[in-house]
Amino acid sequence: MTVEAYRGVESTSRAKRSILLYGDVDLNIIDGSAIWLASMAEALSMTNSSVTVLLKAQVTNSRLSKKIEELPGVTVLKHFEDISRPHDIKQALHPRLAAQILVGIDEASPFDLIIARGRSIVIHLANSGKLNGRLWPYMTDIPDKEGAWSDELRAQLARVMGSSRRVFAQTEQSRGYLESAIPAASGKVVLLPPMIPDALFAGGKETSRVDSSGPLRLVYSGKFARDWRTLEMCDVPAKLAERGVETSLTLIGDKFQDDPKDPKWAPAMRAAASDSAGVNWLGGHAREQALEMVAGHHIGLSWRTAALDESLELSTKLLEYAALGVPPLINRTKAHEEIFGEQYPLFVEDNLLEVLESVSADRSQLLAAGKAAREAVREYSISRAAQRLEQSFARSEPNYATTARSQTVTRVVLAGHDLKFAGELIDALAAREDLELRIDKWSTLHTHDGATSEALLEWADVVICEWAGPNAVYYSQRVRPEQKLLVRLHMFELSGPWLKDIDFDTVDTVVCVSDLYRDVTIERTGCAPNKVVVIANGIDAADLSRPKVEGSRSRIGIVGIVPIRKRPDRALDLLERLSAKNPDTTLHIKGRMPWEYPWEWKKVPQRELYREFFSRIGSTPGLRDKVVFEPFGADMGNWLRKIGFILSPSSSESFHLAPAEGMASGAVPVFWRRPGVEEIFGEEFVHESTDAAAEHVWALMDNPSAYELASQSAREFARRFDSPNVASSWLSLVLSGSAGPSAEHVGRFAVTGQ
Repeated sequence: MTVEAYRGVESTSRAKRSILLYGDVDLNIIDGSAIWLASMAEALSMTNSSVTVLLKAQVTNSRLSKKIEELPGVTVLKHFEDISRPHDIKQALHPRLAAQILVGIDEASPFDLIIARGRSIVIHLANSGKLNGRLWPYMTDIPDKEGAWSDELRAQLARVMGSSRRVFAQTEQSRGYLESAIPAASGKVVLLPPMIPDALFAGGKETSRVDSSGPLRLVYSGKFARDWRTLEMCDVPAKLAERGVETSLTLIGDKFQDDPKDPKWAPAMRAAASDSAGVNWLGGHAREQALEMVAGHHIGLSWRTAALDESLELSTKLLEYAALGVPPLINRTKAHEEIFGEQYPLFVEDNLLEVLESVSADRSQLLAAGKAAREAVREYSISRAAQRLEQSFARSEPNYATTARSQTVTRVVLAGHDLKFAGELIDALAAREDLELRIDKWSTLHTHDGATSEALLEWADVVICEWAGPNAVYYSQRVRPEQKLLVRLHMFELSGPWLKDIDFDTVDTVVCVSDLYRDVTIERTGCAPNKVVVIANGIDAADLSRPKVEGSRSRIGIVGIVPIRKRPDRALDLLERLSAKNPDTTLHIKGRMPWEYPWEWKKVPQRELYREFFSRIGSTPGLRDKVVFEPFGADMGNWLRKIGFILSPSSSESFHLAPAEGMASGAVPVFWRRPGVEEIFGEEFVHESTDAAAEHVWALMDNPSAYELASQSAREFARRFDSPNVASSWLSLVLSGSAGPSAEHVGRFAVTGQ
């Protein structure tokens, strides 16, 4: 059957999203990547989705593929049976061919999402250009050190990020690392930890299993590989016997990984599995059978070499052990401590035999460790993963139900020189199938490609000017009566000499980001009040809400110190007061330096104030070692993990996005009183003076439970700025002319101009 035959493979109900799933994994070999594909298919089947899975290789062992085929709402495609192609039907798909087949299947019957695992396959899918905005790659095989990145790989993965709607990462560490390495990933990465079957948590047999006498029963299940220390494991029973500890080790698995540096390793591993004293190798088994075998043991071995201590991935096997109540023996790493706690008794460094000897002598440790381990990993169940997936999918496809989807395409131009506040707006517009978005990117506030702007104006139904600058002058003086013109005014534009040249009679709506500046705009421009509406700046609250790292409560942060009305001097005042009580306090300043803004740096009074600011830091011992400057970057979610308090010391702001983002992250905001601040952010975190702010911050630093309450209050308040809420207002404005809730989205996007 040809690709054309797949036209019938689509969602049976349009209420369900359609998902095409592919993993560059061979289901005949049971390892972590194969288990991932089966678990992912199961989790997706629990969401509001119809799922199509393309297999990589002909099935010779149906232990995993059969389970996938039996899932409700899941269709399995076997390329070697269903697609005519010239090469041997037994040949497994290589990444390029797999990408071609996936694109062909999608062209025959388009899917809402395409989820793919494997670096090579996602690179080929991104290069096709056919899946832009619908690709959800699961990133693996990423170099775990910055120095290992080639320019070619960095460029390839930047293209992947650019074409992806969202990107999956296993852990917070891998998400932060990916965002730092590839800035285009910032704001797109969602967590997808390893998944384990819900049935594993139904055990509860620890008491009968953890007997007070008899051999200590160890188990390892998975692939056999050098860095997994499986060869060394085979020596453990004999070494413990020398210490008087009777031990047995069960090995489950049939994949022996060759070591290119040592061709003798795999044969040695096979021999050790077969012949070592106290070792019983059971071979490979279906996942359910293997887990039943694991459940009869005292300890699961997940002991790795130090080379894997900094791994960005989390072992599915150790989670399975824990869910069964079989406590895993693991390296002491930061990631493991975050899951199991620092006092977990089965951490090993260079003391494996001593740890096993200790717990063998006191089996009550094993009982307690098994119960604690099971509770620690409940969030990794497949059903919990399905809930998180559904939430992620729903956020990427918000249902703006009050605006009917048009049968015709509305053509929208977004014009501006600086689009840093327009990300959520661009996403909302680009994702709708009845809107076509093009961007007129001005190279500077005053400079643009006249021919490009003229062509886009001729093409557009709706024009949005981001900033009420010279771009608004250009479009307001040329827009046609049948076109709609929307202008977003932030703050600085109100003092611009061009303001008088904007023809507000041709502007349909002026959007301000706060009530204060709505009133000022009406006063300064004479614009009719019914033309001026308020839509707050948007943030991705879900992306920003990440667990804080150790020590965050002693860190205060400020984002952006230009122009001088941002009052960075107040941040230093606060730091000095706090340091007197908590010497660990540090101030983190993120953003560009004032000399990177030539139009600001040339202002002599401002320049002198900045010189005083930097001189004060350099000449004050209490400040010099406590101020950290960090570069401008898009990875706000990752940066905010270490920030406990986010500062907003400005003397004036139209909105101030940074504290809103900080609040969504759980950082407690610190606002100095200024006009309009309470209208946007409420009164709870507004202070009349630096002394009052310092007193409040110190009280929270000194009281962890009070800090947690304030942090949660900040998160809850920030939800009003969440992107789906803001996007619905913008879509309604674009499509119907009034700010309010809007309709479901999915669409096209093009960039033109400088």
